[in-house]
Amino acid sequence: RGVPGRRVLVAPGAALSTLALLWTTPWDDHLVRTGVWSYDPAQVIGRIGSIPVEEYAFVVLEVVFVGAWALRSGAVPVAPTAPADIGCRRRGALAWVAVAATGLLLLLVGGQLRYLGLLLVWVGPPLALQQLVAGDVLTARRRIRLRIVLPTALWLCAADRLALAAGVWTISPGSSTGLALVGLPIEEALFFVLTCLLVTDGLLLAADPVVLRRVMPTPARSCLGAQIVGGLPQPPL
Repeated sequence: RGVPGRRVLVAPGAALSTLALLWTTPWDDHLVRTGVWSYDPAQVIGRIGSIPVEEYAFVVLEVVFVGAWALRSGAVPVAPTAPADIGCRRRGALAWVAVAATGLLLLLVGGQLRYLGLLLVWVGPPLALQQLVAGDVLTARRRIRLRIVLPTALWLCAADRLALAAGVWTISPGSSTGLALVGLPIEEALFFVLTCLLVTDGLLLAADPVVLRRVMPTPARSCLGAQIVGGLPQPPL
């Protein structure tokens, strides 16, 4: 409250929260049903399907948290950029497609590489899509992205470490590499870094009028632009 420009991320945040739920729920459900991670029923409010209610809340709250930090730290709103480097977009997209393909190979190996494989297969496609649409914009903002991703991912890693120590949930040793950072499974640390990156890039792109010009029809862009763009200088196409 009171941070200038906070309305810039209201519409993108709501849209991204919805997309995050739609993309994450089937994946999370598969992890629980196949025993990659499990939870203590006595420590959750309830569940929807096989997933605790708190897990759904986390997906939405991570978007809110990352967006709030981006605003509070002054990382957004930012003046729009207007690079036009199709080659950069294609290279970025191919890199994340390669990450997803690597995840698929790890899944085929299975065993202790299963969680890591599932993570890479799940996160690769949306990150590739973001790069394909506006990898040039994201490259131009790499320092801003780091200012958002690193502190938020570190905070969530610390919270996750406490939850694991308290037995709120458990990662299956048979599906995890066993590698850890300060007691936190490497897959969990990677999960928070990648999801914070995914949310950060989504918010930055959704609040950039250059990207809106690329992906939205003129009438819809004009309607949304009144809320998102509001007062920011407009670059040439």
